[in-house]
Amino acid sequence: MHRRFHSIHERFLRQIWSNQYLSHTSLRTVDGRSVAVLDPGRLNTTSGPDFRRARIAIGGVTYAGDVEIHRTVFEWLQHGHQEDPRYNGVVLHVVLEHAPGIADIIAQSGRTIPTLVLADFLPSSIRTVWQRAIMDERSNRTAELPCAGRGPVPVGTLETWLHHLATERLELKVRRFQERLFELARDHAGCVREHHASEPPPDEGRPDEIPSPAEPSEQDIARRSVWDQVLYEGLLESLGYDRNRDPFVRLGRSVTLKYLAALVPPVTVTDVEAALFGCAGLLPDPAAATDASSRTEATTLNARWESLRRDFRGELIHPSDWTLFPTRPANAPAVRIKAAAALAVAILRHDLFRSIVQVIKSEINGRRCRAELERLLSATQESPAEATDQTPLGAERTREILINIILPIGFLYARTFLDREVRAGVMRLLGELPAGAENAVTRRMTPLLHDVRLPKNAVVHQGMIQLYWYYCLEQRCGDCAVGQHLGLQSIARSRTEEPADPAVD
Repeated sequence: MHRRFHSIHERFLRQIWSNQYLSHTSLRTVDGRSVAVLDPGRLNTTSGPDFRRARIAIGGVTYAGDVEIHRTVFEWLQHGHQEDPRYNGVVLHVVLEHAPGIADIIAQSGRTIPTLVLADFLPSSIRTVWQRAIMDERSNRTAELPCAGRGPVPVGTLETWLHHLATERLELKVRRFQERLFELARDHAGCVREHHASEPPPDEGRPDEIPSPAEPSEQDIARRSVWDQVLYEGLLESLGYDRNRDPFVRLGRSVTLKYLAALVPPVTVTDVEAALFGCAGLLPDPAAATDASSRTEATTLNARWESLRRDFRGELIHPSDWTLFPTRPANAPAVRIKAAAALAVAILRHDLFRSIVQVIKSEINGRRCRAELERLLSATQESPAEATDQTPLGAERTREILINIILPIGFLYARTFLDREVRAGVMRLLGELPAGAENAVTRRMTPLLHDVRLPKNAVVHQGMIQLYWYYCLEQRCGDCAVGQHLGLQSIARSRTEEPADPAVD
């Protein structure tokens, strides 16, 4: 790539396309066809093409489909899109700079995809467009929100309100896990009743002996296996990040702990890795191994999966369902699946769930509790990685697991079994955890809170996210302590689109 373009981030290119900072009168594809952008499409924040449902006229013919954005045409090949069926719906490939002599871009279906080069149609220099995009982004951060620029709010008011919102957000996470817990308990109860269907039915007139079809019994909910499975699924979901959350959820529900526990005991990490990689469709290719050790490991996993798949009844995931690019090496699905295997073995063989509850229940302070939980999660790794940034569970991911998985499951456990000690431990831990990584929501909310010096911990971080999703976007100013202090009233939402599940952040 030309030196003047090498540092341009793809996020900026998506902004150029989304806002259409282009000279529309002369747009043409590399092969000379005219281009008219009728609708740039909707930004896709999950895996797959960058923009969905675009409408573009190319050579006088209107196409409805997807748009993929890259810095150069080479990245289409580097990211493997030519082998990924998710990109068969791309109608236009948009790049910043073209590379002379490169072959046509081809979809997995064999269709040729036209390419548009942005650098040829910018209304001014790339630096000027970049500056315009930055200014527009900054102004959009505070646009639409009535409290922007309306004056300071007392620190005490903000801290109390954000603490309330953090607890409110924790409750949303608890409900998600409770729904899954009840679902698993009902499934187990249904299997038991089906197994004993040949037994005579209970006497008429004694409905108390008939389990309710709507709610699982206390005995079903108290079953240890359902709590282990809830923890296991939650950990896998967290390992998926945003890009691979869905396939990791499906993987946890397909390769269940019940299935793994039924393998020849004691279950080994190799067994679990073979099952997870095989179900995921991501088994390593021995022929592609770069050294003897990797080749032996790949051969072993493939052979073990061949013996396991004969009795496997779960859903098989297609390799194209995974987002392999762009991800950091430490976040690659293969690395995360290895971490998932180690966590599964820790639950099955080392009683990880019980250990977590005992740490939370102990009366140690929040800092020690956090350190002990981090040790439990990191201790699942059987061999250290060669480089720090390649460890399956880094510090940031462990912190996210504590906030999004361990805290809500611990709180649900305390509520289910009326355990006050566990509840107190959860609240101590919440107050001790540091803030999560900065994201688009917290960057937008910080100036709206008038840059007040608030503690940089998980309570403030989670409170900000809850405030944004459920009060600012909903324009519930009259229900918000900030809005009440500023004398604002709630107004009806004008947006018709609901945000994606915000309780997962």
